[in-house]
Amino acid sequence: MRSIFIVGSSFCGSTIIGNTLNSHSQVFHAGEVDRLSLFRRYHGADETYLLNSCGLCGLDDKAHCPVWDDLPPPPATPQEAVSLYRTLMARGGKEVALDGSKNVDWLAYLHDHGLRNAGAILLSRNPLAFAKSHRDATGAPVWQGVEIWRNIYNHTLRSLITRQIPFISMRHADLTSNPQGFYARLLEFMGLDGMVDVEQYFQFPVHALGGNVGAFVRYRDFNTQRYEAREAQNKRPLGVMEIEEKQARQKRGGTWRDTAWMQSIPDAEAGAALNLPGVADTMSLLGYSAYELFMAKQKWRLTQSPRTLLRDGVKLLRSNRTGC
Repeated sequence: MRSIFIVGSSFCGSTIIGNTLNSHSQVFHAGEVDRLSLFRRYHGADETYLLNSCGLCGLDDKAHCPVWDDLPPPPATPQEAVSLYRTLMARGGKEVALDGSKNVDWLAYLHDHGLRNAGAILLSRNPLAFAKSHRDATGAPVWQGVEIWRNIYNHTLRSLITRQIPFISMRHADLTSNPQGFYARLLEFMGLDGMVDVEQYFQFPVHALGGNVGAFVRYRDFNTQRYEAREAQNKRPLGVMEIEEKQARQKRGGTWRDTAWMQSIPDAEAGAALNLPGVADTMSLLGYSAYELFMAKQKWRLTQSPRTLLRDGVKLLRSNRTGC
């Protein structure tokens, strides 16, 4: 068994990518393993972030999870943590265990204490798309989201390169424009033949920990009512249409464009964020260009209705007034 880690920022699409790779006969998508309570990575922080079961079985108190039930006691030493990690990943019964924790420090911790056969998928969205999602989740301004994006990817690249961990850098835009080519590259990196089922990934059993609920809504075992109740209990109430929107998004299939940031981030605000020190350098390392992002936004604007253009113009005017 080999371990492959998805590393990068939140909102990069790791869960849906992991679940799609899980449709391959030799890939087990374990999900966000660093969130398991027994590894004690987040104790004393946000306790609701800790997990003891997968994204589907965890919605049903009576369901037995063949991977994450009957968990052993917490490890006493880092070396025991590595041994326990190997044991748990082997429960998936596949040639490749895919860890979607995204936190490169988790990979570094395991690597530094003995897990030396690991590789990594460095997954990214463009900084403005990340900043838009981060703003929606936290209320933070766009410039702050772009700064966080820069820091995450600088640290991730440094951690991988200094440890000589083999990795492949993949952009979310490559997934949205050419899904089959995107997954073919990943399988080649993992040394696997065959292909994944992009359109029907949800027909394959999955026991991934945590992740974006949108990647689970099409599974037969997903229970909307139980999910909403759990989120309310954890003080994360859902918007009225959130589940319906996620279901509709996952049913689109095929190619699509990540354009939500284009509509909601005015040009002036985007330009100021991308001009923060070091952002352009990090973008270049990951295959992004500020010029190409702005050109893509202008082309997108030409496809929109006059009403949409007016709304976008009003947002830009308000942003300029706020900055004065």
